[in-house]
Amino acid sequence: MARVLIVDDNQAMVEALSIVVSARGHDALTALSGEEALRLIASEMLDVVLLDLTMPGLDGFETLDRLRTMPEGKDLPVLIITALDEEDLEDRVAEAGGNALLRKPVDVNRLADQIEVHTASTA
Repeated sequence: MARVLIVDDNQAMVEALSIVVSARGHDALTALSGEEALRLIASEMLDVVLLDLTMPGLDGFETLDRLRTMPEGKDLPVLIITALDEEDLEDRVAEAGGNALLRKPVDVNRLADQIEVHTASTA
C-alpha cells in the first residue's frame, strides 16, 4: 500500500481522486493548496504525490520546485494532473522534475498504473 498525497484546489477533484486511490488499496492524504502540500510533505512519509498545476497561490510548478529543494521531496515521485493542453507541457513538466503527466479527465487505469510504477521500489 502506497501513501498518496493528492493536491488540487478543486474539492470535488480531490474527493474523486481519493476514492480512486483508496479503491486501489492505497492510503490517500489530501491538500487543497501548494502550501498545505509542502507542510504535509515535510511531516508525513509519502510514496507519491498527485499534483494539479493550476492552483491559486503556489501553482503546481512552484510547488514542485519548492518540494524538490526539500530533503523529503527531493526523490519523491510527482505525477502532474492537469486540464491544461499546451503543446510543450510534457517537456516543461519533465524539466521541472515531474515524473509523469496525466491529463484531466483522468484515466483511472492509467493513474493506477502510474502509481504502481512509481511506488514499486518502495512497496
